[in-house]
Amino acid sequence: MVDLLRKVTAELIRTVLISGRPAHEAVSYAPMKTALAAALFLALPALTSAQTSSREAITFGKDVAPILQRSCQSCHNPGGIGPMSLITYEQVRPWARAIKAKTSKREMPPWFIEKNIGIQQFKDDISLSDREIDLVSRWVDAGAPQGNPTDLPTPAQRPRGADWTIGTPDLVVSSPVLNVKPVAADFMTDIGPTPVGLAEDRYVQAIEVREVARGKAEPAGSRSLNYFLVHHATITITDARESSREVEPGDEGSGRRLVFYQMGQNPTTYPADVGALLPAGSALKFGVHVHSVGEALPLKLEVALKFYPKGVTPKYVLTPFSASPRFQHEELDLPAGESNIRVDGYTPVTRPMKLVTYVPHLHANGTRMCIEAVYPDGRNEMLNCSRWDHNWSRQYFYEDDAAPLLPAGTQIHVIAWFDNSAGNPRNIEPRNWKGYGNRTIDDMSFLLSEAIYLTDDQFKAEVAARAARTR
Repeated sequence: MVDLLRKVTAELIRTVLISGRPAHEAVSYAPMKTALAAALFLALPALTSAQTSSREAITFGKDVAPILQRSCQSCHNPGGIGPMSLITYEQVRPWARAIKAKTSKREMPPWFIEKNIGIQQFKDDISLSDREIDLVSRWVDAGAPQGNPTDLPTPAQRPRGADWTIGTPDLVVSSPVLNVKPVAADFMTDIGPTPVGLAEDRYVQAIEVREVARGKAEPAGSRSLNYFLVHHATITITDARESSREVEPGDEGSGRRLVFYQMGQNPTTYPADVGALLPAGSALKFGVHVHSVGEALPLKLEVALKFYPKGVTPKYVLTPFSASPRFQHEELDLPAGESNIRVDGYTPVTRPMKLVTYVPHLHANGTRMCIEAVYPDGRNEMLNCSRWDHNWSRQYFYEDDAAPLLPAGTQIHVIAWFDNSAGNPRNIEPRNWKGYGNRTIDDMSFLLSEAIYLTDDQFKAEVAARAARTR
């Protein structure tokens, strides 16, 4: 069929060249018109068949549902934080073109690690590959066919209602209730502390934080989750031993940070042989950044904890590691109307360590962050870069064999970019200069990660073991 079309086209060109007439006159000859019409008539069924075959090649059950199950349904499920459920074909079909638009721009799922720079091995990576994005796009363009329902993957078992993602916790610690006015400027405040009630030291194996709003409109005894009051919360341990410990550069507050919770954040399960210490007799303090949402609501945070067995001390104890431009409190300078504003800062690594997480934190005018390791021997390595979306925050857990091993004397170079122009849709007032502050319309840049500090011998052993695995 292709050969026939080529012959007809060649004959058309030859006729035009010989006759010297315009193409529209040349094809008016009856023999040429008849041949071309016949070729197109014969080719049309084959072309239509090929298009139909292509459309039927990609279906919801066989191709798209597995992608949604892995990367979307943890939020987009009944009762989840996503605005719609994306479990069944009937639920997904009305949103097909919106799904194509969001995935094509890599706005969804909310995973902002730049794929062409630095370490790419992360746990619970929900990002889509280029192939998966193309597959979703072609499925939508083909009319979003359902396909054979028997091709659907087995439904994932997900927690519902009051269940926790990390499983049944050993302990749940609640913050005091904070009454948030229906209309007010966003603000930061401390609530608590709440005694933990432990009679002995315990090591945390997994932790999950959620925001609970108990409003009068709710049926008696019900629980609904509200994810819009708290932008982030720094949950710290208040204890005499914590206050007297040696503070690492970048650690904030008088106590040790147990967890930094951000809106939309994933639950945390620590790597094997790693735990966070929660001392006997300690309490938790909640430093919250709060937004009003147009309705008076009582805010409470719940922290679910799963422990190692009593008497068990994990091999490594998790410690907060924070880094930021040290001058930013006084000198963060974002001129009005400007974009692509860069801010740099360096934080020293004082003891050998393994960086366990990458956790960027900016505010509404932030657009991007990179972290670079400047090693004692002068080598530079860009560890990671990520876009920043103030509506979504994540902590990124490195795969164990990919977590950066940083010798003492390393400098962590934090680079942040800001957009204070009208081109930034989250910039409420591009005519104004911006500086450091705790409100969303102010700005800041922090790396709020966790690390494992190692002895010299442990560090050498980790380096040797990794080198052996990569040979």
